[in-house]
Amino acid sequence: MTSANLPNGSSEILQNELILPGFISIQPEGVIIDLRAQALAVGGFEFFVNRLFTGEMRFSGLDYAAFLKLLHDADWLAAMQGKCAEARIATKIIRFSPQRQALYRAVKLLDRGNSAEYVFEPASIEETYEEPVYGEPGEDGVPPVTGYVSKTRQVPTKLDFDEFVAAMWLKGVKFGIDADAVRQAIASGASARVTIARYLAPTEGRDAGIQEVHLELRRDNSPKILRDGKADLKAFKNRFPQIAKGKRLLKKVPRALGKQGYKVTGEIIEPGIPKELDLHALASAGTRVEQASDGEYIVSMLDGFIMLDEQSNSISVVEKIETTGGVSARTTGDLELGVDEFVEHGEVQEGCTVKGKHMTFLSDVFGNVISRGGNIFIAGNAAGGRVESQGGNVTLGKHVARAMVRARDGEVTIHHCEHSTIIGRIVRVEHAVSCEIIADEVFADAVEGCMIAAEKIKIASAGECRGKETLVTMLVPDLSEFDQSIAALKKKIVEDRETSKTRMQEIESLKSDQEFAKYLALHERIKSGAIKLTEDQAGNWRKLVENNAKAANQLAKLNAEMSALDLSVKGYEEEIACATRDRNGMGDGIACVIDQITSHTIGQTMMSANGADVFNGMSGNDIKAVLHKVDSRKARIFSEDSGSIGWKFKE
Repeated sequence: MTSANLPNGSSEILQNELILPGFISIQPEGVIIDLRAQALAVGGFEFFVNRLFTGEMRFSGLDYAAFLKLLHDADWLAAMQGKCAEARIATKIIRFSPQRQALYRAVKLLDRGNSAEYVFEPASIEETYEEPVYGEPGEDGVPPVTGYVSKTRQVPTKLDFDEFVAAMWLKGVKFGIDADAVRQAIASGASARVTIARYLAPTEGRDAGIQEVHLELRRDNSPKILRDGKADLKAFKNRFPQIAKGKRLLKKVPRALGKQGYKVTGEIIEPGIPKELDLHALASAGTRVEQASDGEYIVSMLDGFIMLDEQSNSISVVEKIETTGGVSARTTGDLELGVDEFVEHGEVQEGCTVKGKHMTFLSDVFGNVISRGGNIFIAGNAAGGRVESQGGNVTLGKHVARAMVRARDGEVTIHHCEHSTIIGRIVRVEHAVSCEIIADEVFADAVEGCMIAAEKIKIASAGECRGKETLVTMLVPDLSEFDQSIAALKKKIVEDRETSKTRMQEIESLKSDQEFAKYLALHERIKSGAIKLTEDQAGNWRKLVENNAKAANQLAKLNAEMSALDLSVKGYEEEIACATRDRNGMGDGIACVIDQITSHTIGQTMMSANGADVFNGMSGNDIKAVLHKVDSRKARIFSEDSGSIGWKFKE
């Protein structure tokens, strides 16, 4: 409960004359509103204002903009409560006497309360004064004052904006006063008809809508635009709209409610109700509705192809694309698929590229097929292109010619291949002619004139092709790094032991001094308690300690170095043992078996620190050059025209 200043400022309103709600306080800096408490108050600010004005009181130094916001702007209040806890509304609260209230004329409401008009005129107020009554003049000729008579007179006065707000409130105008117009009219003092208040029209809301958040939602057969701005005539912009699992397709744009308007009487003008939208009605197979912190979305439940059904007004995502038209520059252009499975019944023409995951081609492939982590199956022939799976397997059902087939982390299975390069973790081939085959393991029924490099090789039949021998290269571990490391560790052990020997000689030299040796013997006996020193002996002992301090410190340093050297040697020995175990474990399982050699076949070893990965990124010609080159990394193990081979790296 707080009191406010009287109009003349000489005293304060009695506490029982103005009981303030808990969210309002009068402080030296002004009338302060506690915004957080005001939001919880029953009746709130409007109830207090009405009680204040009807109780013949008003604000002085009113901030009319803040006054209106406190009454009618919920958004402003919410924002202010997040920034600060208090707002200053006025300088003080003072009386609004009936005499001053009478200065304000009636107001005219127009257009059903949409505006208000007021006629300003020069104002005067009745003033009471005391007029003296004079008697008969005295001897000095001056009439004495015998009394006073109370009289009244009209004196000019000015209206006041703060009074005007309170007076208009009492006359029904509670919103939208044009403060600048009113202040200007009051300052002029002239007669004028002024529109003093205008209504605030409601802000209309917005219907709920849909926003396409996946940029490639629709099919687009226009040429693909490259990063440099040029058009790629080999690829369509978006032949098969696709999306990855968990990606967002559509976002609901929530309806936005309008903001209330107000008549000058304070009556609320409600905006229209915007239309709502249900995303669940749009989400079909392969999609779900997901509520996120930034809104509601239709999200893909799988890697797939986007289907927009305009008849049912729905969106779905399917796992599998199956087409029959083939892949060519005319029908599809190059394809980059994001779906989990793609099945093509037609041919892939030369020069075209298909990139995807799990892919099946039921006809011939003359172009490039590249899988990201999936399997590739080609039922027909593959010729002249590239078939590559990064993490999956490749199966080629018929004839492969002049092709690059790569599945370094998977398994390659081929019926028949010639003049091709085959790279895989495991390669299984029925018949290979003039091919380069690189793998960890190779299993072949028949090879002719091929170059094969692997750690494990099993061939049923091997021989020449048109005078070109089959070259079998066994990839064996390069042990030189182990040997160098072990030799370096042994050298460090020798060096540390030599250093330790030198330190021991220095220790013996120190101990050879008779006086220091005597000190050391006494030190051990005193430390163990065998000798108890008297006060006189303790003094002599301290002198002896001081005399031998330098030698004792040097001995301690040498002993510490000896301990460190011993630990170092033990560490090196453990490293040697570990490196030796690793070295001895290298090359387990490396073997070559050829059941029958039909014509010239050569076998060699090639040291490789990382197995078949030494050929990563090489072309077929590069692989040939490396395998044919005679260097220190290679060693011949056999050269036969007939018979069989059973060779192991470790017997």
